[in-house]
Amino acid sequence: MTSTTAALLEFFLIGLATPLTATCVVPLYPAFIAYLASAGEGSRDTPVAVLGGLVVAGVLAFVTLVGLLWTVVFEAGVSDAVGLVSPVAFAVLAVVGVVLVVSPSGFARVPTIEPPHTRYPTLSAFGYGFFFGATVIPCNPGLIALFFGRSTVAFPAFDSQLEVMLGFLAFGLGIGAPLLAFALVSQPFGQRVTRTLARYSGPINRVVGVVLLVVSLYYLVFVFNVVPGTAGLEPPFDLHLG
Repeated sequence: MTSTTAALLEFFLIGLATPLTATCVVPLYPAFIAYLASAGEGSRDTPVAVLGGLVVAGVLAFVTLVGLLWTVVFEAGVSDAVGLVSPVAFAVLAVVGVVLVVSPSGFARVPTIEPPHTRYPTLSAFGYGFFFGATVIPCNPGLIALFFGRSTVAFPAFDSQLEVMLGFLAFGLGIGAPLLAFALVSQPFGQRVTRTLARYSGPINRVVGVVLLVVSLYYLVFVFNVVPGTAGLEPPFDLHLG
């Protein structure tokens, strides 16, 4: 159970870092803050904090959908994903890491989905969260690949499909946490945070790129032995969760 708890915490932290290091997602935060402010003023019956919670619910709905698709694809056994998905995920991770080190804004031009707006604030908030989750995936392929790569290592040690779904939900909570935080703090403070993230997005993405590259090379060389001649090498440290 301890390893499962550690895995869930790791997935939450990966999810938390995913939108905060996505170059094409950070610019959406000021618009989101302005949307919450206008929606809160226009609907006395729906506090901003509730709208923020509905946004997180939308993110969780999207991630749950992805998790259900995952369990359907690998219904014969989650451990099958280790041999099928992990090497590909970590290879993608290595490529994305190199791109972020060389060009931190390399994924800034990835097309994003404009969240829907309706005349019902609660429905708009939920829809915003759902489509925000969909936007993060193409915007930050590195951390998405890291999540799926680490998932294939952790999920076989989980006791049930319910724990697998909890892994996806922990990841979704991490993605939605900044949105909820921006809903709870004051509008000026939230705008200052988003400006700071935008200003230092280059160095942040370079650091993320180095981390992704190191993690991916570790798994490709020491865990999956995809590099010829590395089958007998001993890993310098253990990154397994199980």
